[in-house]
Amino acid sequence: MERATRADVARAAGVAPSTVSLVLNGRGRDVKIAPATIDRVKQAARDLNYIPNAAARSLRRGKSHLIALLMAELPDDPFVPVVHTVLTTAMIDIQRRGYLLLPLFQAGDGASDAEVIRGVLGDTQLAGIIRETTSAEAFLANLGIPVVAMSMIEADPTGSESSLIRIDEGAGVHDIISSCTLVDPNTGIGSGRAVFLAGPNTNHARQHPIARAFGTNFTFYSLPDWEPATAYQATLRLLTENPDISLIAVADDSQAPGVFQAAADLDLSVPADLSILGFGNQDHRSAEALGLTTVDWPLTDMTSAAVASIINVIEGRPPTASLLPASLAVTEEATPASSQTIPVATIPTRPVWRASVARR
Repeated sequence: MERATRADVARAAGVAPSTVSLVLNGRGRDVKIAPATIDRVKQAARDLNYIPNAAARSLRRGKSHLIALLMAELPDDPFVPVVHTVLTTAMIDIQRRGYLLLPLFQAGDGASDAEVIRGVLGDTQLAGIIRETTSAEAFLANLGIPVVAMSMIEADPTGSESSLIRIDEGAGVHDIISSCTLVDPNTGIGSGRAVFLAGPNTNHARQHPIARAFGTNFTFYSLPDWEPATAYQATLRLLTENPDISLIAVADDSQAPGVFQAAADLDLSVPADLSILGFGNQDHRSAEALGLTTVDWPLTDMTSAAVASIINVIEGRPPTASLLPASLAVTEEATPASSQTIPVATIPTRPVWRASVARR
């Protein structure tokens, strides 16, 4: 079946093709086309399943409605909660605002990969780009396209972005650590020993409040993957070698089942003998089943704010005007290379108290 054209809609509605364009571009009332005619044109377009040619429309208007989302390399399972949350939130929010999403993933650090992505960005008429900050900034040099950076971790502006939306990883962790029974409320010093199990990525700051509270009794371990089985083996060894460990925190909730299983196999009661702290709260059912005290990672709020910010820039408004959520703290921060300041919106993480950490 051939794609319906503007002329087909015009014939079905009994109007000129130019009238179809005015109505479907939202200008019917501006040029005083009768409401009945507007309704007739829209109904004809629906009946014929007419879809305007986006490229031609962009050329006529001199404006694109395509926003690229540039992210780092996909994990082995692209449906992990973090990726799923960011992608679906961006897609839905962008579409609701009358734009379309072009997801791009950096598959590696090689020059050929850079050229492929740069070629796509350079050859595609884009309204703007949202750059997740673990992707390579060099891809965006000299494209002349508005860029908003968003960071799932604590990050500083670089100067290439119109604004930065970032997450304060440590806020929720600090709230839990400062209110748990392991930490003296007067001195802020933790009792026993604390261990933080990271995954293969260690460029985060969620462990810092724990390190401050436990000082020399804090140990950071980087594991080769995020699998519960790997966390189980590491926890079993650590608890066997160091019976004074009072807290094990994981960089991601996906590791927590392994820690719980190791504690059970060693007949340790949670949290009486061992406190377990997670991070993420992406899989609510699993965390609730474990009774895992964790930290909510506001990826949905971050992505929604980044979408609002790039559309503000595209449409000529200040980048941080009416960001979601409205309670965001917005500051002006200087970039490392110059005295230029960039608006930065910071979204705090939040504690989610369950049973695995005792609260004062």
